[in-house]
Formats: sequence, C-alpha cells, structure tokens
Amino acid sequence: MPPVANISFSVVIPVYNGSATICRAVQSVLQQTWPPLQIIVADDASTDNTIALLQATYGNRITILNTPHNAGSAAARNRGIKAATGTHIAFLDADDEWHPHKLAIVASALAKVPQAQLLFHQYRLYSTPSPAMAVSVVPGQLSFIRLLRGNCIVTSCAVIRAVSLHRFDESMRHTEDYDLWLRMAYNGGVYAIPHTLTILHRPVTSPGGISSNVWAMRKGELTAYTHLLRYNVLFAPLLPFLWVYSLAKHCLRSVGILKRGVSYSSE
Repeated sequence: MPPVANISFSVVIPVYNGSATICRAVQSVLQQTWPPLQIIVADDASTDNTIALLQATYGNRITILNTPHNAGSAAARNRGIKAATGTHIAFLDADDEWHPHKLAIVASALAKVPQAQLLFHQYRLYSTPSPAMAVSVVPGQLSFIRLLRGNCIVTSCAVIRAVSLHRFDESMRHTEDYDLWLRMAYNGGVYAIPHTLTILHRPVTSPGGISSNVWAMRKGELTAYTHLLRYNVLFAPLLPFLWVYSLAKHCLRSVGILKRGVSYSSE
C-alpha cells in the first residue's frame, strides 16, 4: 500500500531496562511496508544495556533520547512527542510489536477522517492467532460516554496528531494514557478501526509490566475521572457515580466475576 500524501509518522517507544524486548519492537517498525519518518526511543534512565544494545544494533537509523533520572513512561512519551517531526505520532511499548502493514493501514484510515485527533485499533496476545482483516474500513468515532465506561485503548495501538496540544500527565505513573484519551475524546476527536495491528507479548495488568499493579491502575482511573473537572466543572455531580463504578469493577475483577475486555465498539 503506497504512502498517503501529507501523512507521516514519528514512532515513539518509551523504554526502561528493556534490553530483552526492545529490538523486537524496533524491528517491527523497521519492517513496516510504509517506513516511518522517525523512530524515537525515549530511554527512561535504564540501568541495563538497553542503550548500548540499540546503538550497536541500529546506529543512526533510530533516535535515542536519554534522561538522567527515571521519570515514568508519561514523561518519556512526552519527550518523544517533543522531538517528533511527523504529522502523526504512533506509540509502541518496548515489549510489544506491530503488524507489518500497521502504518500503511492507519494512514489509509486517517485519510478518511482528517479531523481525527486520535485513531486506534485492536490488538491480540502473542499466543492467539491473527484474525482476518477487512480490506477497507471507514473509521468509527468513539464517543466520550463510551470511553467513560473504561479504557479500551491500548497505548501501543494509538496514533495521535502531532499538532495536538494534549500531552500525558507526568504526575501520573499509572493510567496516564486513559487520562489523555478522555481529554481527547471530550473534544470529539477519537476514532477506531477494527483491524488487529499490535501484538502484546505481555497481557495488560500481567506481572512485570507497568500496569501490573492492579490497585495502582485503579487509583489512576479514579484520578483520571477526577481530572474531568479540569475541563468542565459540570462533571462534579457525576464524579461520585464514576468513582463507585470504578471501585465496583475493581471488586468484581478481584473475585473473578468480571474479566477485562479487549474490544471496543464505536458509538
């Protein structure tokens, strides 16, 4: 699939002590049928050989951003966003990888909804087979109300417009992505396509990942709901219901009654 005019991608990969997986992630970007404009690896003060490995393997094919102290994935992604020169920024976590046609398919979808501030797609776990993909799909808009029900957007599946003024909240160490998606959805610019273009090698909330602390993730969701007041004080009466809803989900998942969903519906 040929590149779409006026659309280019800067890929931002935050990493912390990711020497075991970072090359797989970078390689999946280099193997795209539509090469990105930039590959930016934002290292968050790794203490292993991540940087040396990247420099030895890829040289000037990638841009490495260093930081003297660990500040979290939100800060790492924001540094990557600041250094990006493409029209759109595609996020990829260091332990995930992409389908070879991801950027080409996303570019084709973005051309159909130029107003999109954020476009995302589905994912699969590495242990599950890849589903068939439709040849051409018109992106569907994801409503703010739908997103309030819970985060259905995995960061490695998200692409945002570079001109957007929205950034990750660096004060948050968990669920900072959901906080950002809510802000973007409130402005009506979130779209989805039903293609499965990312492979997760570590399931969401599994041990070892940044989202493995389930209670910390829940507190992050509560914080994201509280941040609704920053852009409309009329959300104040709704907050108690959202907090109760979030805590109820946590309790139900803790006892195994409710499972984490992996799909979405564009409403």
